[in-house]
Amino acid sequence: MAGTVEYVSVLPDDITPDTQHRYLRLPHPRSGLPQLYLPSEKALYEVVKLRGARPRTWFRGDNVSPDHQNDRTAPFQPLPDLLSTASSSAQWGLKPAFAPSAAPEGWNKDMARLTELPPFVAAFKACCDVKRVGGELPSPPPESAESKDPKDEEGQVYYRPSREAILNVLRRKVTHVASHFEEFDHLVRSLGRDGLLGADADAKLVEAAIDTLAAYLPASVVSDLTDSYDLLPLNAYLADRAAAAAAAAAPIVNEKKTASGATKRKAQPGSRGVEALKKVNTSGMAKMTSFFKPKEPKEKK
Repeated sequence: MAGTVEYVSVLPDDITPDTQHRYLRLPHPRSGLPQLYLPSEKALYEVVKLRGARPRTWFRGDNVSPDHQNDRTAPFQPLPDLLSTASSSAQWGLKPAFAPSAAPEGWNKDMARLTELPPFVAAFKACCDVKRVGGELPSPPPESAESKDPKDEEGQVYYRPSREAILNVLRRKVTHVASHFEEFDHLVRSLGRDGLLGADADAKLVEAAIDTLAAYLPASVVSDLTDSYDLLPLNAYLADRAAAAAAAAAPIVNEKKTASGATKRKAQPGSRGVEALKKVNTSGMAKMTSFFKPKEPKEKK
C-alpha cells in the first residue's frame, strides 16, 4: 500500500497560512498549458513544484521535512496573462476578450476570478486610455467645506484599450530589465559574446531585454514592441562582426590562375627512374631518329 504523500508549501508573507485560499488554474502565457496560481489582494503568485529525482530533505529553520513534495510560490505579473488572452481580439480589444460571451470556450470561473483581482485590474487600467464623463471639475475644496464623495466629482470613468499605452508599459519593463542586466547571466554572456561589455551597449541591452520578455508575450505584441525601437545600427554592427568572424575562420587557399581564368595545377613529381634518366649525359650519343631511317631500295640487276 502506497504511503501518503505530504506536501510542503512555501507561502509569501502576505498570505496567511491558517486561512483558506483558492488556487486558480489558468493557461500559462509561455506554454499555453494549465498552470496553478495563488492570488492575493496585492499580487499573483505562480506555484512552482520542486520534484527531485532522488529523495531529499528540506530544512526550514529548525524544522526538517524528509522527502516531501515541495511547492513554492514565485511572484508573477498578470500583464502577460492579460495580453496573451487579449491578443486573439482584433485591434487590441481587451474588453471583448475578457467577456464571457466573447470567449465561451476559454472562459471559466478561474478566469472570472482573475479579472477581479486588484493586480489584474491595475494592469488592465495601465493598458487603457482613461476618459471621464460628467461630474464636477476637480478643485481644491475649502477647509470648512464638507467632504464630497470622490465618485461624484469624477463622474463616470471609461477605459479604452490602447496600443500606445500597452507599448509604454512594456517599454518601461524593457528599461528595467536592461538597467539591471548584471542580474541576468544570459544577458552578460550575450554582451560578452558580441564584444559589447566594455562599449556603449544600450541598443544591445534593449534587444536582449526584448528577447527575455518575448517568451511571455504574444508574437504580435513582440513585433510591435521591437518596431518601436531603432535597432538598425545594432543589426548592422552585428552583421559586420559576423562577416568578419566568418572571414577569419575561412581556410586560406593560394591558387594561381592562368590568363583564361582556369586554375593552374602544380605538376606531379615523376618516378625515380624518370628523374634518374634526366640526369644522364647524352652528349655524343646517336639520336633515336637515327635508328628509324627508311630502308634503301634494292638495285635491279
